[in-house]
Amino acid sequence: MLRSSHIELEHLLLGLSREAKCFAAQVMRDYGLTTQKLREEARRLSEAVRRTSEAVSPIEKAAHDLTRDAREGKLEPLIGREREVERALYILSRRTKNSPVLIGAAGVGKTAIVRGLAQLFADGTVPPALADRAILAIHATELIAPRGPAGKPFQLVSPSQAILCVEGLFDLAGTGSGWGVTEAIRILEPHLSHGVLQCIATGTPEGLLLTIEKAEGLGRHFEVIRVSPSGEDEALRIVLSAKEQLEKFHGVVFEEGAIRVATAASRRFLFGRQLPDRVIDLLDEAGARARMRRETESAELIALRQRIRRITRAVESAIANLEPEKARQWAEEERSERQNLSRLRDELGQKPAQGSTITPEDILEVVAERASAPVTSVRQLIEREADGEWERIAKTLAEGISAEGHEWLACLASYLAGCSAEDAEKLAQAIRAAKTTR
Repeated sequence: MLRSSHIELEHLLLGLSREAKCFAAQVMRDYGLTTQKLREEARRLSEAVRRTSEAVSPIEKAAHDLTRDAREGKLEPLIGREREVERALYILSRRTKNSPVLIGAAGVGKTAIVRGLAQLFADGTVPPALADRAILAIHATELIAPRGPAGKPFQLVSPSQAILCVEGLFDLAGTGSGWGVTEAIRILEPHLSHGVLQCIATGTPEGLLLTIEKAEGLGRHFEVIRVSPSGEDEALRIVLSAKEQLEKFHGVVFEEGAIRVATAASRRFLFGRQLPDRVIDLLDEAGARARMRRETESAELIALRQRIRRITRAVESAIANLEPEKARQWAEEERSERQNLSRLRDELGQKPAQGSTITPEDILEVVAERASAPVTSVRQLIEREADGEWERIAKTLAEGISAEGHEWLACLASYLAGCSAEDAEKLAQAIRAAKTTR
């Protein structure tokens, strides 16, 4: 009747109005709300919702509006990256080949640059040609995923004022049999070639090479912006900015030494990550651990919550069995237990919070857990970092281990903590010999 695939409130209201002996239906009829009038009003509202939905393009339904998030203050500020942002604005202002692609290793901050651009668009601090534009973000896997009950491919109908950001677009060529990048070409290239769509894409250097090899037609519509890892100074500024947000989120305070230890430890144990992402990752996990320790409820509080849940179920059962006296008794007991719960929470809340300060030792615990090594071993390695001895050992091992093999160093933390430079040289020789005979 209302052409809806879901049961909505208006359907329930219409069903209720048909009940002749229902008191609520009688009240509605007294006020002139007949079934026919309710049906007409429901149909009118349904048509209005349908027209509004049809006016929204598929992209607006599937993508996330970063510019709206920026206006609402939901995005983190972008620190540094002035060169990349300026280059992206230049490309977006061009007449041809006006779609930039941010190419960099995982964790260098490609998404942060896109969000920084969205903030500039929201603030209006962009060239006049880009004013009143919006950045809509969607992941490449969502773009090519079949949609609807029939599993039909995505049909791209983009609003004229939107710039589409497709995260991971230039990494599709390295996944599966290459079907993803073929589907992306089918969806995007007609719009890019006719100049009716501007796009911001992201990808890794390996993904860029594969895309050029397998889908040159897609690659020629984009202008490459290389995104290098942040330098030490810029990374430190980003970390300090993120530190304030992490402190507010987790309700903790990071000691100055914790930042130093996190920086040194991430350099030696998080080999697959880039600055400043790897340092922020350690700080975030340490804050989460401290928050969980602080917020873990006492056994008494947990037992009281469980008792309240049992009483609530007893009240519901008594009501369902038409036993008002039992329901009243259980309800009184529930009220009393909830008062006890509130009192106990207030008492616990007056106690000083434990674990609200993150020390270097907390960072070492996180690193040790990731490296599957004792905390003492990790601490000794960090101390060697300070006096330069680690650099000599790492250089010796690097001669015998490939760049990818540096991940072994975290696994060898227990051994390296106590070995000398001579022992490291023997280990390197053994690795070289193993590689030669392999």
